[in-house]
Amino acid sequence: MTGGGKAAVERPEFRWVNTILGNIKSALRGTYHAIRPKYAQRYLAVFEYRFNRRFDLPDIIPRLVYVALRTPPMPERLLKLRLA
Repeated sequence: MTGGGKAAVERPEFRWVNTILGNIKSALRGTYHAIRPKYAQRYLAVFEYRFNRRFDLPDIIPRLVYVALRTPPMPERLLKLRLA
């Protein structure tokens, strides 16, 4: 056991864990300046979408347009029901 702190960061087996956690925290802070529990599911969905497509960045915008054009319209009241 390392007990946390600097010793935990220097352990090679924990390097990838620290890298992943750091990337997630940076992405969330850079995108969402004030995270609210009410919207946490949406924040994570956006992060997941971007994370799953990180190796094909040139295709992310055309893919988003493709999906957006094929998604039927949804009334605002139905979108707000999901937040309740």
